[in-house]
Amino acid sequence: LFPSPVDAGHRAVIFDRFRGVQDVVVGEGTHFLIPWVQKPIIFDCRSRPRNVPVITGSKDLQNVNITLRILFRPVTAQLPRIFTSIGEDYDERVLPSITTEILKSVVVSTP
Repeated sequence: LFPSPVDAGHRAVIFDRFRGVQDVVVGEGTHFLIPWVQKPIIFDCRSRPRNVPVITGSKDLQNVNITLRILFRPVTAQLPRIFTSIGEDYDERVLPSITTEILKSVVVSTP
């Protein structure tokens, strides 16, 4: 057994080579894992900012530059599902497409 520390504000999902990703989310502290069999995947669960710049067209065909600042964090109970379906870089995959579509709809709806 070897110790695996999980820092404050972080959570870990345990990947087991025999059973796959376990459904239990491990909290802060020191946890003991079996070498080579278990591997911790550590997620930062603190609120983090992200700026997303978007250039979109308005109703009168003018280009509009908008930057949206988002504060986001993952839902800790859903971390095993997030890891298995999206991966560790969920913020790079999900946030740009959602924010672009939302900003375009806001620009189109404003007079």
